[in-house]
Amino acid sequence: MKEKEDKITEAKKVSGVHGCVECGRCVAACPMAEMYTNFSIEMSPRGIIKKILMGEPAVEDIHIWYCTECNAGADVCPQGVSCRDLIRALRETAIDEGVIENAKTCTSCGRVFVAVPVENFVYGRLQEEPANLFNTLDICPPCRREMYLVRNA
Repeated sequence: MKEKEDKITEAKKVSGVHGCVECGRCVAACPMAEMYTNFSIEMSPRGIIKKILMGEPAVEDIHIWYCTECNAGADVCPQGVSCRDLIRALRETAIDEGVIENAKTCTSCGRVFVAVPVENFVYGRLQEEPANLFNTLDICPPCRREMYLVRNA
């Protein structure tokens, strides 16, 4: 198993963060500004990229869990930096390191599958929905598919 620093180095490489020119287009395209009242540069794609490039602790940073992984930042980035790839790699490293207090675990299989801040936003939007919907959201997508297939076979 790779050490944490090796994983972060790989995350930088895969996401292309060294190409960041700090233009801010990723921040302008990021839906988090509309989702969270506490949105700040620290949780923005540019903020996370800057932290990782400056060698600041990112795996332990709660802000990596706010991202929706929409990849809107990469779609507008002139250098093709993928915020989603960076966030996914940082989250995987956090999970490997046991830093999962901001991640939700599937009640069926035990797999970590969603970031709590994102889930809280979704739950807030679904307040008027039936209660049984929330039980379904406690199960990861692969387990939901399996349940659907078994139920509808």
